[in-house]
Amino acid sequence: MIPLRIGWRRAKSTDPSTWRSYDEALKALETGHYAGVGRVIEAGGDYVGVDLDGCRNPSTGEITPWAWKILERLDSYSEVSPSLKGVKVWVKASLDRSYAKPGLEVYCRARYFVTTGQILPQYSATIEERSSALAKIIAEEFPRMHKHSRSVSGVYDGPRIGLLDFIDSGIVKVFGEVPDGSGKKFAISCPWIDQHSEGDSSGTYVGQYESGALWFKCHHAHCWQRDWRDFRRETSPRLLTIRIAPRGCPVGLEVTIDRG
Repeated sequence: MIPLRIGWRRAKSTDPSTWRSYDEALKALETGHYAGVGRVIEAGGDYVGVDLDGCRNPSTGEITPWAWKILERLDSYSEVSPSLKGVKVWVKASLDRSYAKPGLEVYCRARYFVTTGQILPQYSATIEERSSALAKIIAEEFPRMHKHSRSVSGVYDGPRIGLLDFIDSGIVKVFGEVPDGSGKKFAISCPWIDQHSEGDSSGTYVGQYESGALWFKCHHAHCWQRDWRDFRRETSPRLLTIRIAPRGCPVGLEVTIDRG
């Protein structure tokens, strides 16, 4: 679902000025013009959202064994997703980043969860503290990404590339700089936005650590494996002009090649 603020204007999970209180959202819902209410998972907050997609039979309510095990381990407030084909779980946990892959998404910031009220009564009716259980699930479900996140900010001794020059080039749409204690970070429009559910443009970032290392992260499931190299290839101009000159010859030729 596309998040809307009162007045039918689109809201953004990364822009607090577009958010409204629960009371305001409830009054708007009572007009009959909106599909439901939801909550933004806010950076620095206590809550983490776990989205299990495609794990529930909408006709029978049966949940796949893989998702069932995760729900049992978290045992926190859980409800059926708006599509009726998944489950969303709210927990209290401490995470430094979000994780996403097809079927499983874990968000600690910059995400909007629609609430349905269709709770799964076999689990806790309240939002429980589950830092330890969630950390174990992440280590199992995102093993390569988990290791990568711990080493990517290490020492970088390659050539220095200016992220600000890249941002100023206009190659991608930039929504603004995001405060980050480890370097520069910008919220951008994902180059693969046409693959996002409902064309959601939130949850995509590029940044540069103080060491000079560059990174790209999109929290949408379709982009969970993509990194800076994929992003750079996608946004680089397809045509590249190079100059070729025989050794010792001051005159050379310019050749244009298609990088696609």
